[in-house]
Amino acid sequence: MTPLIVCAALGILNTLLLATRQRRQEFAALRLAGSTRGQMLRMLGWESVVVVLSGLLTAGVVIVVFLAGLSARIAPYLTGAPAVLPWGALAQVAAGWAGLGMRGVLAPGVLVLCVNPARAVEQ
Repeated sequence: MTPLIVCAALGILNTLLLATRQRRQEFAALRLAGSTRGQMLRMLGWESVVVVLSGLLTAGVVIVVFLAGLSARIAPYLTGAPAVLPWGALAQVAAGWAGLGMRGVLAPGVLVLCVNPARAVEQ
């Protein structure tokens, strides 16, 4: 599982980094229109929260559908043993992905905001 999680994390991080970097002109235009660095970082923070929550919601739906199908298939073979999900481990994975999503948007956002807005709009 570890190589799979690492590859998925790198793919998600790369996507977020490039998506934020490509919006350099949009950020510069907002800065020239009067937005402050704090407002821009809050906007990026809320965008990353929405991305992380939508990803977690989608993953949750997929997992519920998968587990519902799996439990229906193995129900005849169960002998009354309770099904236990590792909620602690699932919460740690979700928190890790949330942190990765926040860092993947805010880190390049801070770097993009360091560029002179007048020069960034020209590019």
